[in-house]
Amino acid sequence: MSDEARGRAWRWDRGDDGVWTLWFDQPGRPLNILDRAALDGLDDCLEEVEEDPSVQGVLIRSAKPSGFCAGADLHIFAESKDGDEIEAFLRRGLDVLDRLMRLGPATTAVLHGVCLGAGLELALACRHRVALASSVPLQVGTPEVRLGLIPGWGSIEHLPRLLAPRDALEMLLFGNPIGFLQAKSQGVVSRLLSAEEPERLVETLSSDAPAERPFLADDWIDELAFARAKLERHSIDFPETQAAILQILETDLAEGPEAAREETIAKLVDLALGDASRDAIADFFDRSR
Repeated sequence: MSDEARGRAWRWDRGDDGVWTLWFDQPGRPLNILDRAALDGLDDCLEEVEEDPSVQGVLIRSAKPSGFCAGADLHIFAESKDGDEIEAFLRRGLDVLDRLMRLGPATTAVLHGVCLGAGLELALACRHRVALASSVPLQVGTPEVRLGLIPGWGSIEHLPRLLAPRDALEMLLFGNPIGFLQAKSQGVVSRLLSAEEPERLVETLSSDAPAERPFLADDWIDELAFARAKLERHSIDFPETQAAILQILETDLAEGPEAAREETIAKLVDLALGDASRDAIADFFDRSR
């Protein structure tokens, strides 16, 4: 992959105050997605920050009027012939988002419009998340379950440690996007800001990061039982996806996030290779056209 291909999706605005703004803007697309080139380009940008001690903070924004990021590249799930390619893509994405989470300078994801799937996971890898006032309503969610898939880059791990249990389960299991008011009340974003107030965006970098919620079996046993009872009452298209998410959460509670991450990769590869998911993705592409 050429340097040009890696870097086209991202560009820097480097402020004299040490605050850098990283713009996500894939050419030729109405919406940003996280494909291989975008991941490689983001990784290169993070390396630049790590090597420059003058950086005091990083704002991650989209230059697309339509929104922040619509998710991961579904073509990889639809077209891969075996699980190795899918697994490599998943691990690459996890490596890059982990690097973003470990970044020394504070990070703020500035969200507007569509922020779904892997787009939400990109935002969750930042220390702070704020919404930007926009003519396009904010949509935050994990719609993977509607395509016979599960989130693969951190939502299953991070949302239960950020949101109240029932809110996290609702988002993960049913895939319904939420708007700004609900995202604010649940704690996905901290505030709504205007593009005409750049100084307030910078101020978010020095604010306290959201506190992590305890993720303990005693707090979650009843919530998982409630979720299973709800699933039994509601007709769902891909019950195996909801079952996989609940199993991963139980693994996380019993064995920790690393074991849950490995189980997430294995289950997502299996689901992505199944006919149900591939048919759902093909139908999604047809409707998008």
